[in-house]
Amino acid sequence: MTNVYRTYIYIILTLLASLCVNTLHAQKKDKPKKQKHVETVVAEIQPDPVASKARPDRHPKPLEMPLFANDVARSGKGTGGSEAHGIDVSHYQGRINWDEVARDPKVTYVYLKATEGTGNQDDTYRYNFQECKRVGLKVGAYHFFRPQLPAKGQFDNFMSRVETRKQDLLPVVDIETTNGVSDAVLQSRLLEFCELLEREFGKKPIIYTGKNFYNKHIHSNSRLRSYKFFIAAYSFIEPDLYDDNDFVLWQYSATGSVRGIRGNVDMSRFVGRHDIRDILYK
Repeated sequence: MTNVYRTYIYIILTLLASLCVNTLHAQKKDKPKKQKHVETVVAEIQPDPVASKARPDRHPKPLEMPLFANDVARSGKGTGGSEAHGIDVSHYQGRINWDEVARDPKVTYVYLKATEGTGNQDDTYRYNFQECKRVGLKVGAYHFFRPQLPAKGQFDNFMSRVETRKQDLLPVVDIETTNGVSDAVLQSRLLEFCELLEREFGKKPIIYTGKNFYNKHIHSNSRLRSYKFFIAAYSFIEPDLYDDNDFVLWQYSATGSVRGIRGNVDMSRFVGRHDIRDILYK
């Protein structure tokens, strides 16, 4: 009896121990895992003083600008500020009906792309130039500047396409990209190109660029700041430059609409006290 009793006791204790182990295992399995604490470090970023003015320019829908009488606007008298508008075109606009353009009261002056870099030439330049002359529009030429290329080579390319004595407007240098060069190189070559044009025309050319590009890459050069500027900024208010430098023309839209031109066209106007006399070559 004693041995049997002990056996029963052993079996009961074994069953109880097994039951306790299973219960503890089940509780441990159902218990949610403790999340590891991960410390998040937020870096303090100091704002670039030019950052607010160096954001990409916006491209909203075409702006509605006031119209005016052709005869008054094209006479060069009393045409400052928002009253006088113009366009710049290249081969991207295709074949243009200049008779229709001349009837559009928004257009008082025209800039045509002549060349780019050291070898590219716009194949619509000569036709467009002759047509502008024929219909009585004030016309000038611009060069798309590539700062990674020598200034003298670009000047030679421009002058091989443009006849100085036939120009109505001062030449324009279009600078929109660094092409991977430093600001020092860009400024040096741009200044050399402008000085070559100045010697050729006897007057300073106009520098066209975006508001943000001017603020980031040009404003630090005091010699470049002495030139007249044509600023692109697509917004409903006139742009302001980082150094409050004055500018003559404001390109306010890249999606303008003009009679005789299929598709979008760049639209600009004079700002402040400026008028067409500020861009006339002769």
